[in-house]
Amino acid sequence: MEKPWIVIPARGGSTGVPRKNVRLLQGEPLIARTIKTALSGTEPGRVVVITDDDEIAEISERFGAVVTREEKTTGKATLDEVMVRTIPFLQSLGAVESDILLTMQPTCPFIKPARIQDALNRFAGGAGSVITVVDDRHLGWVLDEAGNPKPDYAARVNRQQLPPKFKESGAIIGARISDILRTGTRIVQPINLVEVPEGESLDIDTFSDWAVAEHLASRKRILIRTDAAKELGMGHVYRSLAMAYSLARHDLTIVLSEDKPLGAQFFADYPFQVDTVKSDLEFLNYARKKKADLVVLDRLDNVAEFVTLLGGFCKVVTFEDLGDGAEVADMHIADMYENPKVAAEKQLVGMENAVLAPSFESVNRAIEFRENVEEVLVLFGGTDPSNLAVKALQSLEQIDFDGRVTVVRGLGADLIDPKAFNLRLKVLSNVKNMPAVMERADIALSSAGRTITELASLGIPTICMAQNEKELTHTHVTTSNGVLMIGLGRLVSVETLSAHVNELMTNSELRFKLHERGLAATAGRSNDRIVRRILKQIGF
Repeated sequence: MEKPWIVIPARGGSTGVPRKNVRLLQGEPLIARTIKTALSGTEPGRVVVITDDDEIAEISERFGAVVTREEKTTGKATLDEVMVRTIPFLQSLGAVESDILLTMQPTCPFIKPARIQDALNRFAGGAGSVITVVDDRHLGWVLDEAGNPKPDYAARVNRQQLPPKFKESGAIIGARISDILRTGTRIVQPINLVEVPEGESLDIDTFSDWAVAEHLASRKRILIRTDAAKELGMGHVYRSLAMAYSLARHDLTIVLSEDKPLGAQFFADYPFQVDTVKSDLEFLNYARKKKADLVVLDRLDNVAEFVTLLGGFCKVVTFEDLGDGAEVADMHIADMYENPKVAAEKQLVGMENAVLAPSFESVNRAIEFRENVEEVLVLFGGTDPSNLAVKALQSLEQIDFDGRVTVVRGLGADLIDPKAFNLRLKVLSNVKNMPAVMERADIALSSAGRTITELASLGIPTICMAQNEKELTHTHVTTSNGVLMIGLGRLVSVETLSAHVNELMTNSELRFKLHERGLAATAGRSNDRIVRRILKQIGF
């Protein structure tokens, strides 16, 4: 039976990244990653490191490799030549000519153990040699005999439409020992190519490569569990979207309930992987199978038993959760209302910890305060279950407001006919760039969700009506944050609302105070800062 031998050549004299084979990558010598991968593909005594360096030799032995020493060289010898010289040493360890010799480079630290098995399967199928490659198709140019540039493609098309063009990744090259001895090379017909994804193909040669390696080595497997529905609103998915953008460099999946299709409809417009589950039990199994490092639960009232089971194999962060699950999570974020049962050191509270749509940070929007109200913005969440937008429009009609009125409706909200109101009314649906719409407004009418923080960040004075009793507990809806809360929306009459709107419109001093307070309350807040704070707090 053919036995696999894995040889890892590792010189000490690298120049692009000095001492790179022993340089720490996420706290571990670079070469250790390749040794660990190799040990998963064969028996310990068959993983051999060839080196001319004392430190590399010591580290390799500590991580379980057999070491053979070579004299320091100029590095000009080919790996084929090095392998031919090394075969007698392998034979002294028990190798025979029918065995397979795989070369693995320590500078390719992200190759997966499954690729070794892929290579061995190719030999079992009759391959003479196996080479790992990555698809490197691009529009390219070469020089002709006269030194003039000419394209190496037939037609200028998108990269995906070009024929496959493979580049050796350097991670694995192998052949049978007998063939290497006979030909002096590891490239023996029939050649089999094992294509690897881009992440596994990295070959570290420069500090730019090292920066990519640090990114790849520090990526986490993160699941964001959230939902949207008419009765639940859209706030959870909007915040989850913002979190997804801040965590996008990681291996990220958004997980939704199968019986709440509004969430899937929302995320269909965005570039994130989305899956669905039928129950918490199915999600537990899903997270375990995914080997999640972190689960973000952005939904209401998680149960302690569920969070404890998740916490058995990953970190758990909850948002705006009054359930007992927040008490056993690793971290709880409560920008709108504090959970009094969660320890202070495990809870981030207040408007400064609100995660907003990235568009609120991408442009520095200096909102100029105007003495007169020229435009009113009406927005009551993604679903507006109490239909408060209609009441707001009726109040503007009642005071004969003749300025511009913009209503923003979410995916789950009932449609509004602009012709049904005697107003200069524009209705927008499912807005993607909300701050560009908000910044035109002089005042806003809103419910008590995260929109309050968005409006405050732009200094827009706001009259707030709660959609339900729970929203009445939201602690960020205060005059100190630029907001006038007038109560539970369904109990507020059109006449009462009209009086409040008229007072805010005619009292420029009050509006200016609310404008300044909103800006002050949100100064310095940023999604990246909040996410860094969360990850640091949970030990990432």
